[in-house]
Amino acid sequence: MLVTRTRAVPLHEQIRRVIEGQIASGQLPPGARLPTEHEYAKEFGVSLAPVRQALLALAGSGRLVRVKGRGTFVREAKLEEPITLLASFTESLRARGLDVRIRLLDQIVTRADRPIAQALDLRTAARVVRLRRLAIVAGEPAAVLDAFLPADRFGALARVAGFDDGRSLYRTLESEFGTRLGRAESMIEVIRCADERCDLLDVAVGEPALVVQSTTHDTDGAPIEVSWVTYRADRFRFTIKSEPPC
Repeated sequence: MLVTRTRAVPLHEQIRRVIEGQIASGQLPPGARLPTEHEYAKEFGVSLAPVRQALLALAGSGRLVRVKGRGTFVREAKLEEPITLLASFTESLRARGLDVRIRLLDQIVTRADRPIAQALDLRTAARVVRLRRLAIVAGEPAAVLDAFLPADRFGALARVAGFDDGRSLYRTLESEFGTRLGRAESMIEVIRCADERCDLLDVAVGEPALVVQSTTHDTDGAPIEVSWVTYRADRFRFTIKSEPPC
């Protein structure tokens, strides 16, 4: 489709439709880097303003991602994450052949606030191990993983190496602490990103995010972990499998 000033459709809308058509046809496949704004302006014979407006509209609708210093790319397809509460996040994604890297942000003993203490059946300000990690999928920040565990039982976890290499927390609890996982209870919530997680996930303040809060118990029923996994809403969708009762 040609971009022309003689049509009733605004220039930025014409450009948006051209690029969207190229994405739909596969001419611009997922992950492809788009031409620069100047290259598009020259190609379409227009100023930068309608090109920028078209790209911003496509980024706002989730079709494109603009990476500072690198350029504009076609958004990869959303990652499908099954609701499997006792599975390792990194192992689940890597099992599907995805390039997953983990950046360790925090691994310390700290004090529990009231929500953490209540979930772990502790007194407020009791000592807990905090493990915070950033999951990077295909070179793009995808999820922030915050986990809190009772320090009286798992204090040595603050000194265990390897979490920045994608070490599994659950496998570590089993192999290093002899803890067998029992049940988990989770709640999924859509929030508006409004804290440091915005910077970590490279999303604007106010953008939606998906948060899964979980409390995990051992086989004796004792709470051993409370966690919050904050997912980029534009990168994930969840699947839930149900079967009829026997």
